[in-house]
Amino acid sequence: MEHNNTAGMTTADAGADSADTAAQAFIARWQGVTASELSTSQSFVIQLCELLGVATPHPTPEQDYMFERPITFAHGDGSTSAGRIDCYRRGHFVWESKKLKPGAVPGKAFDDALLRARAQAENYARALPAAEGRPPFVVVVDVGHVIELYAEFTRSGATYTPFPDPRSHRIRLAQLADPAIRARLKALWTDPLSLDPARVSAKVTRQVA
Repeated sequence: MEHNNTAGMTTADAGADSADTAAQAFIARWQGVTASELSTSQSFVIQLCELLGVATPHPTPEQDYMFERPITFAHGDGSTSAGRIDCYRRGHFVWESKKLKPGAVPGKAFDDALLRARAQAENYARALPAAEGRPPFVVVVDVGHVIELYAEFTRSGATYTPFPDPRSHRIRLAQLADPAIRARLKALWTDPLSLDPARVSAKVTRQVA
């Protein structure tokens, strides 16, 4: 006789199953989306926040977590120009969204497009008011395809480097099915400095001691 084990499922098990189901639905919804960046980028961020269980961007007088955060670029000749960050969370990240041409696949042209987006995001980070400091993460997204992470934990103006390393800083949409990947992304919203390898190493050293 078959036995139903559902009754023995813990709350944690049920929660994990629900999160996995939500992740699969998110992937199916966004996989290969062909609409423009303008029509998809904010919806993608909002729905990703819902998947990760974090607050969505919202305008406030402090402009600390919002879409289209205005900034001012100061140029060497004394002139200024205006810019807007696609999504910004103070002390956490600058987020730059792109929507590359439908059918774009990893290769030189694809990589070059994302590198240009990375450079743009880094320029935004440098242009933030000094009082706010630079965020530890720059996030570059090809909506419906990949999310790339770059980190600079000293927040001193050094170069943002692929996180956690050049082989795995690019997260493909399908990888959101992995709870560990979702946990890494969630940390960008909740405690980005917890991802600093130096802090992780120091914690391990203290535990060993």
